[in-house]
Amino acid sequence: MDTAHTPKDGTLIGSVQRALRLVEAMHTEGSATAKRLSRMTGIPLPTTYHLLRTLSHEGYVHREDGAFRLADDVPLRMRMAS
Repeated sequence: MDTAHTPKDGTLIGSVQRALRLVEAMHTEGSATAKRLSRMTGIPLPTTYHLLRTLSHEGYVHREDGAFRLADDVPLRMRMAS
């Protein structure tokens, strides 16, 4: 584990880190299949699909012809907790 980026209290959320790795990979590749993103990031394929489905549902990712890419207008909006 890379301790250079580990906070002192140790409260990192692994699923958020994995989702961000996918976002970074799509930024690098432009568009890629889930299998390619899984290989690039080292994230297991089933987890990759779950994360991509969530990112897609939230509007951060689009799927076209079996490939995933970042949305042109990433929905950075503030949501109010209910």
